[in-house]
Amino acid sequence: MVEAQGLLRIQELSVTFPSRDGRVAILDRVSFEVGENEIVGLVGESGSGKTMTSLTVMGFLPPSGQVDGGEIWFKGKDLLRLTEEEMQEVRGGEIAMIFQSTRSALNPLMRVGDQVARVYQIQQKLSAQEAYKEAVRMLGRMGIPDAEERARAYPHQLSGGMCQRVLVAMMVACEPALLIADEPTTGLDVTIQAQIFELIKDVQRSTGASILLITHDLGVIAETCQRVVVMYAGQVMETASVERLFAEPCHPYTRRLLESVLRVDRVVEVPERELTPSEEATYSLRGCRFAPCCPVVLPRCWEERPARKEFRPDHWLSCHQI
Repeated sequence: MVEAQGLLRIQELSVTFPSRDGRVAILDRVSFEVGENEIVGLVGESGSGKTMTSLTVMGFLPPSGQVDGGEIWFKGKDLLRLTEEEMQEVRGGEIAMIFQSTRSALNPLMRVGDQVARVYQIQQKLSAQEAYKEAVRMLGRMGIPDAEERARAYPHQLSGGMCQRVLVAMMVACEPALLIADEPTTGLDVTIQAQIFELIKDVQRSTGASILLITHDLGVIAETCQRVVVMYAGQVMETASVERLFAEPCHPYTRRLLESVLRVDRVVEVPERELTPSEEATYSLRGCRFAPCCPVVLPRCWEERPARKEFRPDHWLSCHQI
């Protein structure tokens, strides 16, 4: 088997879950990569498979989930072939993840300084005293005022934005090569969201870590990422640089996704009308999953899954129209 290029490369990844009609592919041959020192955005509406992709990379699939095919290469190793003990070495030390629910990710019974210090004790084998000093220093680096005092607080005593900074501090303390941020600003107001994304960019610049940023916010993608992967119903529709994708979106789903963004420089009146049956359908389990909603659908789209192909240099599409 040939080693894949790039820091993280997901190739033809399929994940299934049981249903009344047998096992259903929640991820259907997902392929994309994250390069060294790069921020890649994984975007799509709710249910598109973004979080499931990240959980599979981390080895956190629910018991009913099953990988039915594909490979996940990271630093020359196929993560799907590692034992649980070997994956424990990868998690935290080489790949870290910021989860959607900040408060549930923090231990409510431990002071936040102790939680960050625990990471230093495990990952860098520091003594308790040295680890705590490093934890306070890291909290200050994350923009938390009065870091020494805040380190003695419990999660419920901090705001959502502060808790998110603590979580980022814990992940940075691991010194990972890859940081996965899954909707890292869920539940925060827009001002705090902007601060957290700036913090993530600062972390990437200062540490050189690669970041896989999972979000449904195209504005965040445009401001934060170098490349973007567009998912719909468990399939990757388009992958391109941010500049190329926003200037020349090629996949019908990508175009619709961009059209859904509210523009302050124009007002568009949409006439009221009934949805057609095809528009009410969510996705097709055969062929291209966007077929029921695609305005340019072909007969083959219903039966034949489009292959992933390079439309232009570093611009990939899965569409029979191209």
